[in-house]
Amino acid sequence: MDPFAVAFYAVYAVSLTSVAAIFYAVGRHARRSKTPLGVNRLLQLTKDEAKRLESGDPVYLMHLSIALGVALSIAFVILDPVWSYSIFPWIRLVFLAISIPLILGLIAAFAWRIQRYKQSKAVERDLLHTGESFSRASTKLQLILILAIAFTLTELILVWFPALAIYDAGLNVVRNALVVVYYSKPTVNLMRSFDKPLPDSLRLPFKLSDVMEGKVDPSNVKIGVSQVSEFEDYERLSFDSCVEIGACESACPATAAGRPLSPRILVRKVSLLASDQNRESGRNKLASESAPLDPMSTVGEDELWSCTTCGACVHACPVSVKHLDIIYDLRRNLVNNGKLDKDKSTLLQNLTQNQNPYGFNSSSRADWARDQGIDTLATNPNAEYLYWVGCVSSFDQRAQKIAQSLSKILKHAGISFAILGSEELCNGDPARRLGEEGRYQELAYQNIEKMNSYGVKKVITTCPHCFNVIKNEYGQFGGNYQVIYHTQLISDLITCGKIKLAKEKVKEISVTMHDACYAARYNNVFDEPRKVLDSTGSKVHEMHRIKDRTFCCGAGGSNYWFKVPQQRTIAGIRTEEAAATGASTIATECPFCLSMFEDSTRVSDTKLGVKDIAELVAEEL
Repeated sequence: MDPFAVAFYAVYAVSLTSVAAIFYAVGRHARRSKTPLGVNRLLQLTKDEAKRLESGDPVYLMHLSIALGVALSIAFVILDPVWSYSIFPWIRLVFLAISIPLILGLIAAFAWRIQRYKQSKAVERDLLHTGESFSRASTKLQLILILAIAFTLTELILVWFPALAIYDAGLNVVRNALVVVYYSKPTVNLMRSFDKPLPDSLRLPFKLSDVMEGKVDPSNVKIGVSQVSEFEDYERLSFDSCVEIGACESACPATAAGRPLSPRILVRKVSLLASDQNRESGRNKLASESAPLDPMSTVGEDELWSCTTCGACVHACPVSVKHLDIIYDLRRNLVNNGKLDKDKSTLLQNLTQNQNPYGFNSSSRADWARDQGIDTLATNPNAEYLYWVGCVSSFDQRAQKIAQSLSKILKHAGISFAILGSEELCNGDPARRLGEEGRYQELAYQNIEKMNSYGVKKVITTCPHCFNVIKNEYGQFGGNYQVIYHTQLISDLITCGKIKLAKEKVKEISVTMHDACYAARYNNVFDEPRKVLDSTGSKVHEMHRIKDRTFCCGAGGSNYWFKVPQQRTIAGIRTEEAAATGASTIATECPFCLSMFEDSTRVSDTKLGVKDIAELVAEEL
């Protein structure tokens, strides 16, 4: 037999073995983590990936090219011996045609990886001041990823030259070995967590009702994580799956603003600490002999407080690392240990004493509605909708115009609604995002008890944080309502003709739409506000980060109520993006966003106006 043919089939056999090793490694990690790998799960993942494909996110497209490139290169090697015997020779031509866009995608991915590597080193050196040990570990993983891309790219180029098949198969073996060692666990994490919604980032450590009723011993309640061994299994799989892609860091508003936070670095530091503990445990006969390791020995407090919980990191990660789950657990530990500065302590004190973060007397909560002819549930318990106003629109004079505008719209459309007035309390979101679960649940139970006593079924909100909490979190405590966001309702009212904007009143203005993170990314509300703007005659100039890829205003995660070190403001960055569109007005859908942008436009050179969508509509009625 031809020596070249012998060598080829030897390499071919090793290549097949390496492919089998990938399936074995993925299966092993799946069994250990109890992750389903059935056909239905794979089809669900494919459907989810196809949906993300529609977003046109260039980073996602590049990483999709990597995944598909690996799959196609493996298929080429496996099928190489049968091409000449195939009764369908055109199949190879189809495969070659498919490889062309993937080659282009891999070239773009390679260039992006080099750029991300340089940027990541700058973040490590100038922003987080990580040590040499971390830097070496980070460099290793990033270079491995660059090599994997380069090998896959080279393989897809070599398939065009059949005479070089042996070299193609050899590269395939090396690249597959990298997949087995470094990328089988991230694959399992993706299969496990791709469809976990952002609102589920907060674990429920206890139910206050169970504690009060004696069903749970308070001494057995564990809040937060003080040792790496206390992370849940899914969290350990998550941070161990980080392969330094850097999409999270690229999307993070805190990193962009020069805050001491990189989601990439945070999860990798926790992962490396856990690896150190595992190695230490391996040296001892009993795992209990190893000293417990506190995550806060490697994670700084300012790193945790810098997070706005906007979810951009989780949304951007191609392998579904759940950064927020880890941050929430570590924040809870800080709160549990009383590691709070004056601003955070004051926030919690205000929530306890006055049931709002401002510390204002609850009797003034409905002052904005005075002389507006607006009912309360106490006077009109049969109202179809409860309008949940929220703290900012109740107490902030500028944001009160949002509440007044929506009320004008609802009355114009003949919608039966009422407010709770002084009976409304803070929904608890500031406490929960800060890490104070007990204070949050106290407020949640009181609000739910009050709403249920009135028989509330439908709720309207103008704050995305109220919307998210009441819609997605109150159900855990017996508060089940049909919750609709104000932009959704206004869009529906315009569509069904209950709101008709007079043509002579419609004035065309140029606006740019800022999607609120907790409305768009958390709850997929992004088409409705644009339909509303279209109906008002507004000419919409889109920013480059929109809808589920929106950029935070900087107020989330309770950041509105305290300060963190930063080189520039997050709202300032977004204001520059808005100004670059040439629009004259920033259209918002959140009282926090409105407040942040009013401040940023005031101190900047831009002459942008800022208005909530409800204001834009109410002005034209």
